[in-house]
Formats: sequence, structure tokens, C-alpha cells
Amino acid sequence: MDQYSVEKVIGEGSFGRALLVQPVNEEQKYVMKEIRLPKADSGIRNSRREAVLLSRMKHPNIVAFKESFEADGHLYIVMQFCSGGDLLQRIRQQKNVLFTEDVILKWFAQMCLGTKHIHDKRVLHRDLKSKNIFLTESGSVKLGDFGSACSLNSGKAYAQTYVGTPYYVSPEIWDNKPYNNKSDIWSLGCVLYELCTLQHPFQSCSWKSLILKVCRGAYTPLPSHFSYELHYLIKNMFKTNPKDRPSVHTILSSHRVSRLLHKHLVPENKELVQERTHHWRREKGEEVAMFLGQKSLVITTTTEGTMQVEQSTLENNCIDDPASRKRWAVGTCNTVLGVLRNADIISTGSMENAELTGRISEAECTKTQERRVRKQWDKDPPERLLSALEKAQLCYGFETYTLHRDEHGDKVDGPEEIITDYSRLEPRSDDEDTDFEEEFSYDWINELEELMG
Repeated sequence: MDQYSVEKVIGEGSFGRALLVQPVNEEQKYVMKEIRLPKADSGIRNSRREAVLLSRMKHPNIVAFKESFEADGHLYIVMQFCSGGDLLQRIRQQKNVLFTEDVILKWFAQMCLGTKHIHDKRVLHRDLKSKNIFLTESGSVKLGDFGSACSLNSGKAYAQTYVGTPYYVSPEIWDNKPYNNKSDIWSLGCVLYELCTLQHPFQSCSWKSLILKVCRGAYTPLPSHFSYELHYLIKNMFKTNPKDRPSVHTILSSHRVSRLLHKHLVPENKELVQERTHHWRREKGEEVAMFLGQKSLVITTTTEGTMQVEQSTLENNCIDDPASRKRWAVGTCNTVLGVLRNADIISTGSMENAELTGRISEAECTKTQERRVRKQWDKDPPERLLSALEKAQLCYGFETYTLHRDEHGDKVDGPEEIITDYSRLEPRSDDEDTDFEEEFSYDWINELEELMG
């Protein structure tokens, strides 16, 4: 402690105190975190863990570590001083005046970069909140306070001990379930929501009600003036099932909002978060090409139930010349697939009498096309009908007429005995017309003219 002069206390909490200090021989100021060491060995190891984890984090969006030492029963961690204060103070200074979306996205992009660096090292922060995110004098964002952080043994490991601030705790922690990096995503979503609304996403007057809201993911939507991408991101970060939440890498690289975030990233950071694509290695591709070049196409034919396979080798010049590659044999084929491959597009009704060679004669094709010609509606004005109706008196419109009598002279109501036309019950082929196309030789307009004439 002798090499530092304490200027003032800038924060106090359950951990101890945060002091603004200045080295004796330097002009730059630092923050010194003073932590009282417990008597138990396990407690001492947990206290030292923060210094160890922070010393491993070297990233422009994480508070820089300077040194740590122990003296007089205390652990002292010296780190970078962020003169802009924390985000919680910055939110309170707004006094109900919302941040612009550009400012929010700029800060959030830097938060994601810092969190990605932590997660890439298999470390969970476990206490991401606006009070633990700091601003420098130039406006850069720094993640700090690793007192609750823990390291996982593998990328698929889970933590189980409850740690965090109630307003930012994920549903799986309240449900006493194991959790991983997706719990930090939930907390990060809470911070993003605070920047957009200046309020906590989940608020209540009692613990029980707060926990219910968190576990249901029930929150008031963002103000409508924010972009759809921001609404969509908040919705995904507040998924109650952690598997449905995006990772930080997904948010930065392939999420809907990533395009907006990239506007606020420097070029070197954009390269770090680009989606990884797997490419063939050149030497492996050449090996595969050489292997395939030694093989030929296998032509399979079936003769009297026996499968015969012919295989021939390619000549040396076939490998380099694409035009000399082996092709499928062209000839008579007695398989269904072969027939369909060479078949013309014809009517299904004509297939019954066509030979299974895949082709039909020209006469048969012409006959089929003539039969398939459908009758068209007469588009000319019905002059005769209009002329007849023009001469008809209005009273004719209220009377009933039988315009069509068959040759037997049936009455309007028909014979007493019902005669069934069995020919109409027989199935009809696809080639026969079935709708509005039966040919009538009866001139019903002529009969109408005679009735009204």
C-alpha cells in the first residue's frame, strides 16, 4: 500500500471498498479494490479467484488488470480507472430522456465483444449489470467486477451455484437448474433493455412476483420507435429456454441485428466475429480428384432378372479433358426410369395404347392433340338474344317456360316413372370433356324467338 496514495473512496459494498489511488511515481490514476480476506482457506481461494480471472482478460472492452497483492488481511486488486462512471449512473443522468438507438447499439456492440472474449475463455461473468459496466472518458465500454465470475472445465459444462443480482438473474437460476453462458446472455438482455427504456425489464413489489415474471419472460415491449431488429433481439435474449437464446457470437455474426452492430465496430473487430466457413483444403481436394479419376461410371442393366455390372477404366487423358468423360449409355432400355427419361409429354389416356419405347407415332400425337382441343366461350355479343329480349314484354319475365322438349314430348314435370340413364354413371376417360363442353345441336334462342313472336 505504501506505493499508492489514496485520493478517495468511490464505492462500497459487501465485497469491501473501491478506492481511487495514484502511484507515487506516476500521474495516471487507478482503481484499487480492497477485499477483506476470510479466515477459511476456501474463502481465501475464492477471493483470489477474481484477481486470477481478471489478469487473464486482456481485451479493449474489459477493465485492464494492473496488479494484485495482499497486506494486513486484505486482498488488493489494482485495475484501470474508468472516469466516465458506470452505466447505471449514466442511465440515471438521462432523467427520462431516452438514448438514441445509435448510442445504444454502439455500447451494446462493445459489451458483446467483451462478453465474447470472456466466454471464449470458458468463463462466466455471472453478474453482468449496468453497475458493473463502465465508461471511459472517450466513451468506450468496459466490463468489470469479476468477483462473481467462475471458470468452466469445458465448453459444455454448467455452473450450479446461485450468484447474481435479482433483477438480472435468468429463469434457469431461479428454477435451481444448471446454467451456462446463456445465463449471461439473459443478463446482457436486461442491460440492453435498460438502455432502451431506462427501466428494469422485470420489476415487482415482491420477490415472488418478480420471480414469476422472470420465469414467464413477461416484460413490457420496447417503445415502437426502435427498429424491428432491436425488438427481435430483445425477444430472443429473453427466451425462457436457454437453448433458444442466441450466443454472443451469433448476435455479432449472424443475427438480424448483427448488420446494425457492425456499423459500430472497428475493422479488426469485424474480422474477429465473422462467421467461420469450412472450405476444402486444396491438397485434400486434389487427393479426392485423383481417386475419382481412377474410377469409371458403372452402367447397370437388368437382363432376365440378372444384374450385370460393367466397369471400365479411364485412359490417362480422360482426367484432364472434361469432354472425354464417360457418359451414360444411350440405347434401348427396358426399365421404367429409362422409358420415362426419353418419353414425350403426352396425355395419360394415350399412354395405355402407346408402346413402351418412350415415343409415339406422329399420327397418334396429332390425333391426341386434336382430341385435347377444348371448346372456347363465344366472345362475340349475343345479338340474336339481345334483339329477342328487346322485343319481349315485361310480363314474360315473370312466367315459366319449357324451352327444351325432347322428341317424346315429355311434360314439364317429366314422366311418373323415373328412368335412370346408366350411361352417365359409367366412368369417363381423361380424354373426354367433362365440363361445359358437350355439343348441342338444339337452337334454344330460335325457340325463344318463336314463343315471343
